[in-house]
Parts: sequence; C-alpha cells; structure tokens
Amino acid sequence: MGDGQWGLSEKGFNRPTYTDLLNALEYKARELYGNEINLTVRSPLGVFLRILAWVWNILFSGLEDVYNSGFVDTAAGNSLYNLGKNIGLQVLPEGKAAGYITITGTPGTVIPAGFLVCTNGGLQYTVMSPAAIAENGEALAIIRAVQTGPEYNTKAGTVQVIVNPAVVPGVESVINKADVTGGRLKETDAEFRQRYYKSVDYAGGVNADAIRAAILNDVEGVSSAFVYENDSDSYDPVYSLPPHSLEVVVYGGLDEEIARAIYSRRSAGIQTVGEVTVNVMTVSGQEQAISFSRPKPVKIWIKVTRMVRGTNYGGDGAVRNALMDYIGNKVSGGLGIGTDVIYIRLPGIVTAAVPGAEDFDILISPDGEEYSRENIAVGSREKAITEESAVIIE
Repeated sequence: MGDGQWGLSEKGFNRPTYTDLLNALEYKARELYGNEINLTVRSPLGVFLRILAWVWNILFSGLEDVYNSGFVDTAAGNSLYNLGKNIGLQVLPEGKAAGYITITGTPGTVIPAGFLVCTNGGLQYTVMSPAAIAENGEALAIIRAVQTGPEYNTKAGTVQVIVNPAVVPGVESVINKADVTGGRLKETDAEFRQRYYKSVDYAGGVNADAIRAAILNDVEGVSSAFVYENDSDSYDPVYSLPPHSLEVVVYGGLDEEIARAIYSRRSAGIQTVGEVTVNVMTVSGQEQAISFSRPKPVKIWIKVTRMVRGTNYGGDGAVRNALMDYIGNKVSGGLGIGTDVIYIRLPGIVTAAVPGAEDFDILISPDGEEYSRENIAVGSREKAITEESAVIIE
C-alpha cells in the first residue's frame, strides 16, 4: 500500500497518482479475499475499485490545491490574489493608457474634461481635467484612453486629431509630445507573482522599499522603479545625493500619480531630489514639491545573422518581437532600471519564443556601429531600450 506518506507530512504534500491508489486498493482486496480474487477491468469488484480510485484521485487533487494555495509560488487565481491582500497588494485589472497632449489655440480658451482626441487610426482619448490655453497659445492636458488594452499605448506625435472640433471653438491643434503608456490587459498570475516579490514591503510604512512598492502597485503604467537613499549627514558621492534625501527613478506612469505615491510613503522632513518636480497638495492645504527622476534611455542595437529556419519557423517578426519584449522599448517595460544587457541570455530568449529558429548568431551594439558578443553595462539611472528598426535580421 505504498510508504504510508500520502498527504501532508514533514516533507510537504505528497499526492498519490491514480495508479498508486488503484494498486493500493487491489493490494488490500487480495489481502482480504485472497490472491485468486478476480480484479480484472470487467469484473464487478475491479470496476468498483477503479471508480473508487478515480474519486479518491479527484479528492487528493483538491487537497493538493488547498495546500498549494498557501504559497505564492504555487497558488493560482483568487487564492494567489488573496495572498497579495495580506500585504495590501491587489491584482491589476485591465488598464487604460494615459499621457499628455499639448493643445494649441486662442489664449483663454478652456478645454473641458471629456474633450475627445484620437490618432489617425481612430484610437480615442479623453481629457481628464479642464485646461486653459495660456498666453503663449498652448495648454498641457492629461488624457486617458476611452477603453482598456495595450493597443492604446502609442508613440509620441500620433495623437493629433480633434474628434469634434466644433465643440470647443478656439482650439487649433493637438499633439502628444511624449508616448502614451499604461494600457494593459488584466494582470496574469505570473505578473502578479513578480510584482508581489517586488512589493513585499508594501505594508511596511515609510521607507525606501515601501515607496518603491507603492509606486509599482498604485501607479498605472510603471514597469520599473528604484529608490536611492542617503540618510547620513554628509553628501553621498556614489549616488550623488545630498544629506537626508532620496531619489526615486521611475520608468513609466504619469508624473502626478508618481509624485502622490512618493508623498504617501515618504518620511516627514526627508527631501526628494530628481529632474522632475511636481507639487502635491497636502490635506492641510500646503503644497509640497516632490521630485523624482526618469531613467536615461540606453538604446541597444541587435543583429541576428545566419538564421536557419525550420519548417515551422515562426517568422522574423516573432524573433524581433521576442527581443523587443525582453529588452523593452519606449512603451513597454522589459529589463528593469540599471539592469545590464547580458549577451548570453539573448539566444535563449529567441529559441524559447520562436518555433523553428534552429540556428542563428546574435551580435549586440550600444551605438549601431560596432557589434560584438560583449555585455552592455547600464547605469543605476539608465534603462536599456530597443525598437523595431534597431533589431536587424539578415
């Protein structure tokens, strides 16, 4: 009947297979009725034991799921999301892309919330809060996609169509000078687990890890964030931080939402430094200037040569997309801030994602001129990116 260690033990949970259960039942039947008992597939007792083994197999499967639901690595679905609630983490639903547009027109013209703009392809975005055109003839407004999904993530210069020009006279043109990002599908279990381990100190209050976790959890469109802190009385020459300060480096997300997330977890009296500064209104009515930085992009060129394509080859486009997804671009995350591009990992990315890529060679370059098999270093305030034109398949 086996080693008697089915179910929960000091080694964890051991689930018997259907064959293990059937063998145990047949062993016991022979012990009770003798070795001559008929236990074939068509015998009444044989059929009964197989039905019983099948039911027990389902029960043990359910017990195993209950056991696994207590661990982040093995839990799935709602069980996994409930574990996240223990540290204040919730699954991210489908997200709407957001960004900024520059509106040009007659000074004094007020653009109301709900003003619609779109791309030439028809992707529509709405202005989130009223904005007035200043004396220089321009106004900056926050926009958000009317629907969820990654297809609403669009590059700079693509949102330039006014849906209903007659609604607000005095508006001449609109354009997004930066990428619109943050559109996403519902977070998968794998993505939730990754964010869970990045956010284990989310409920930990006011410290650098809690600030990072709050940004990753609360700000849509953020794929990477790091917090550098100097709690000493002297200047930190390593990270270039003044005394008693912190610098948050964030990739993705809206400036205002990032600033609010930093303020909600920042210790009182600690100054924030960085290239971007946003004023946050406190409950007491005081404006607090919150600063943070954006990572400097490090463009990566990739050259794929000597490609041997099998009969089920997924296509050059699949190779290009796999490499872009891994490294990241101006819209999607990919590698985190300060993460070096390790050459030896790139071939495995292609073979795992693209069927039929039987043999090939990869070279990478930081400038698009000198290609090699050397790793490319990325600084603590930098982010590796690539784009379709930088992935060359010969």
